[in-house]
Amino acid sequence: MQRTTEDGGYPTATIKWRPEVDYSRCVSHPEQQDPAGPRPPWAGAPGYQPFGNDLPPHAPMPGAPPYPAGPEHPAPAVGRPAGRTSFLAALGAAAVWAVVNLALVLGLAGPPPGAGAAGAFVGRLLLPTLFAALCTWLIARRRGWSFWLLVLLAAPFFWVLRALTIGR
Repeated sequence: MQRTTEDGGYPTATIKWRPEVDYSRCVSHPEQQDPAGPRPPWAGAPGYQPFGNDLPPHAPMPGAPPYPAGPEHPAPAVGRPAGRTSFLAALGAAAVWAVVNLALVLGLAGPPPGAGAAGAFVGRLLLPTLFAALCTWLIARRRGWSFWLLVLLAAPFFWVLRALTIGR
C-alpha cells in the first residue's frame, strides 16, 4: 500500500539545505576561474611540463620528426572521356563462370552420354550467362573497370541464375 497525502496525491520530496556541506565548490563562478583557462587533469602529474601556446596550429610537437610530404596527385584528365565498360567485356566475364560451370560438371559427372545432351547442357548455360552479363554491364557501364572486377561482379548473378535454371 502506498502512502498518499491528505488530498489523495503522492507526497513530494523536498531538498533540504545542509549547512555542513560547502555547495560553492560544486558551482563554477566566473570570478573563481583561472584566467589562463581550465587546467587539464594531468597538469599536476609528475613529469608534466607546461608549454606555451606559441606553436602554430597542426605543427608537430617540439622534437618530433617533420610530417612526411604528401603524395603528388596527377593532373586531372581534361578533354579525355572517362573509361567505359563494353557489353562484350561483361559477356566475357560471365562466360568465365559458364566455363567454370562446364568444367565442374564435366569433372564431377563425366562427359554427357550424347551430342544432344551436351548441346542441351550448353544451351541451358546461355540464359544465365546472358542475364549475368546484362546485369554486370548495367552496373559497370559508366565505369572503366578492369576485367577481374567484372568477373567478380558477374559471379553472384551467374550462380544465382544458374541455380534457378538447373532443373529446366
